[in-house]
Amino acid sequence: MTPVSRHPSAKAFLLDTWPAFAVLLLTLLISSLIMEFTFVRGVKALWVVLLRFVYLSVILTLPLLFLPRLCALLRTLGNRRNRRLVQIAGEKDPRTAPLKNWVLRPLQGIGLMMLMATKLLAILYTGSTVTASTLVPPAHFQMGRFLSVTSIALLASTLLVFLWTTDDLGIRFHDRRTGEVRMIGKYLGVLLPVFFGFYGILGLFDAHSQVPASRYLVQMVIVLYPPFVFFNVLHAIYIRQREPQLLGCLKASSLLISANGDPPPSDKPS
Repeated sequence: MTPVSRHPSAKAFLLDTWPAFAVLLLTLLISSLIMEFTFVRGVKALWVVLLRFVYLSVILTLPLLFLPRLCALLRTLGNRRNRRLVQIAGEKDPRTAPLKNWVLRPLQGIGLMMLMATKLLAILYTGSTVTASTLVPPAHFQMGRFLSVTSIALLASTLLVFLWTTDDLGIRFHDRRTGEVRMIGKYLGVLLPVFFGFYGILGLFDAHSQVPASRYLVQMVIVLYPPFVFFNVLHAIYIRQREPQLLGCLKASSLLISANGDPPPSDKPS
């Protein structure tokens, strides 16, 4: 686990993102020297694979630019009548950790994109099924595929930015009347995208035989894993650097929770 730092060094950033670059390098070597691995082969793979990584990384990180506005929207929806947004002391954790940033969150993103692609195809093309080419930017520019991949990536990353931010900052709903504290993103941010991912995987194996479905799944994970690692590490850095600003947008007050999980008497209505 990397120590918390608002302005990490280049070395610390590389340590946090090295699995992404390791997978990217492996893809480059296999695609350029051995076999067609992700729809491209030979010298062309050297720039196509890198271009895909840069393109997806940029698209996924775009919602970070609008995070203060998303927080302001949550403030409007969350601070109403007897309900308010609070930050639970000890619950926030914007640090980067191997399990969270290298495994859970990248798989959340990939699973969520798979589900969105499944639903999009169901709406646009009856009977169409998801393959690796549905979510992987093509080696040759195709406007339709470009727009669909961009839209799916933007929608998925916007939802994940919202969930991850409330999780990392320890933001909860607090009912002043009952004293109840409800979670927003702690488990929803983990379980919902993972459930979506299993749904997408089951749909993939239902639509294709075992070998093609396994190949499509591996190709999607190989292509999407590096940008999702890069994206969620950048998100963690952004949260550490902008925490005061984001809390100001949320207007979330600090709330202490006692050992039995209840707020102190001063926070409960009389």
